[in-house]
Amino acid sequence: MPAPRAPLFIVNPIAGNGRAHRLVPRLTTWLATNHPSAQLAETRQRGDAERLARTAREQGYDRVIVVGGDGTVQEVVNGLMAAGERAAERPSLGLVPAGSGNDLSRDLLLPLEPMASLGPALGESERTIDAARADDERGRVRHFVVAGGVGFDAQVAHVMFGHKLPWQKGRIGYFLSTFVELMRYRNRRLELTTQSGDGEVRSSHVSLLVAFANGPYLGGGMKICPAADPSDGLLDLCIAGDLSRLEALRLLPGMYRGAHVGHPKVRFVRATAIRFDGDADTLVHLDGEPFGRIPLTIEVVPAALRVGVAASGTVAR
Repeated sequence: MPAPRAPLFIVNPIAGNGRAHRLVPRLTTWLATNHPSAQLAETRQRGDAERLARTAREQGYDRVIVVGGDGTVQEVVNGLMAAGERAAERPSLGLVPAGSGNDLSRDLLLPLEPMASLGPALGESERTIDAARADDERGRVRHFVVAGGVGFDAQVAHVMFGHKLPWQKGRIGYFLSTFVELMRYRNRRLELTTQSGDGEVRSSHVSLLVAFANGPYLGGGMKICPAADPSDGLLDLCIAGDLSRLEALRLLPGMYRGAHVGHPKVRFVRATAIRFDGDADTLVHLDGEPFGRIPLTIEVVPAALRVGVAASGTVAR
């Protein structure tokens, strides 16, 4: 594929506690010298990134580059998914990681240093990845490309979303919030219906959480589904069963390095579609952002988007 001729940079100024906004002067200077055809737009409110991405093609842009985190990526993805029926009809996606999570960049082995990511973001090499569609049966539909969850991790995501108390900011704040929520959380009964090439499987669980992932990472580097592949047409599920609080405290930190694999109360499933039923107060998150409660249906959208990647396919971290 040729390098993008007319890229649009969409900056979420509040991503990464203002990190994305602080990048704007450096980006503007660099682009003026190296890619003068690029345009840069900062969002002002929720929904702006989705709107800009949805109209990017008709405005003449051939790649939309996100300067922000996975929440901003999700907004842009929803705009791009509305811009055409097939990946070839949509502008491609580029990533300048400037949020608190940046898990899609991890999934695609891209640089996590923002200025170092400009090469892949503006380069010729592309990879086609899957998306997924979430439907909460209350009329809300949302696409995502990273991961989501039902149960405990969604409870933490709902608490962390929006305005945070001073002690909740940063990774330490996330860990503290996780501990506080774990002390008052009760495991939920979930009914799962999964579809794959082997047909439909129904199962019932009392679970701490069920994560569904398009790639290995979730929650700012937690290797929740180590074998997940963003291009295989499947979502990987991590089902953490009826763990006690003590068991959960021992298990959760190890998820950052994939140490939960092999635990007797954790199992993995792959599916093209998932239906969640069960306790009606069970919360849902997509890419760390709240998405209501179950019941919930998730379906894979194979080969949905083209993303700028490193020419070698790997990047040293």
